Amino acid sequence: MPFEILDVVRVAQLLIPSRDVDGSAADPPQPRVGDTGIVVEVLGDDVYLVERTTDDGRLLWTAEFSESELKLLDRPAD
Repeated sequence: MPFEILDVVRVAQLLIPSRDVDGSAADPPQPRVGDTGIVVEVLGDDVYLVERTTDDGRLLWTAEFSESELKLLDRPAD
């Protein structure tokens, strides 16, 4: 199932255990199975940019995932 911008997703598996991540910390944490985030960009070829934030809105990490690594949790209504 292709994902859309603003979809809430869960990291279901990590095909690449260590990946490039950006975040608000100098050394942002690596994504883990079970983390939830929001699709912020569709990069093409079944690759998505996902952002994870804290409850107070601080960016923990932003990373690229293949479609097979993610599971849809919620899709905002149009």
